[in-house]
Amino acid sequence: MTLYRVLPYDSSAAADEKGGVLFVAGSTPGRIANPDLYRELYLAAEPDGAIAEVFGHLPIWAQSDFVHANCNPYALATYALADDVAIFNLDDVDALKSIGVVRPTSVIRRNRKITQAWARSIFALGSYAGAQWWSYYNPDRISLGLWDTSRLQAVGAPEALSPAHPAVQSTAKAIVRQVRMT
Repeated sequence: MTLYRVLPYDSSAAADEKGGVLFVAGSTPGRIANPDLYRELYLAAEPDGAIAEVFGHLPIWAQSDFVHANCNPYALATYALADDVAIFNLDDVDALKSIGVVRPTSVIRRNRKITQAWARSIFALGSYAGAQWWSYYNPDRISLGLWDTSRLQAVGAPEALSPAHPAVQSTAKAIVRQVRMT
């Protein structure tokens, strides 16, 4: 499976160091975060899904948005995850029932207490490396959170993002955002 992530990339960092393509931050406020159990890495099944998750909250995208506060440029990284790695599918009604979720709309709600509780339930099953759900910004796109990244490999060098990048342009069009080229 090919996956994507947008990160503030530091080309001088080792892959598992801050700014590196395989760096997993400590405690995050993410939707599947359970820092007492694991650290998670958020990815997407398509480049525009990864871009939307990072920049979707902004109505207008300008060049300055593509540089992190730490001065590292945002970049699109590509990953390979072995096809036999089990990912819990939150778009599967039977799977949801198995963890006590009776309404699929519960998955998309931005209530961290609820989403972190179902992530804890999935993790406790011991069979999954993470979970996938549909993107808040475009339900045709898949977002993933992995707590087991041991079989995730970076593929090639990350691509620096800018307003002119084709994936940025297509993402802006898909989720209806303005892009300023200057």
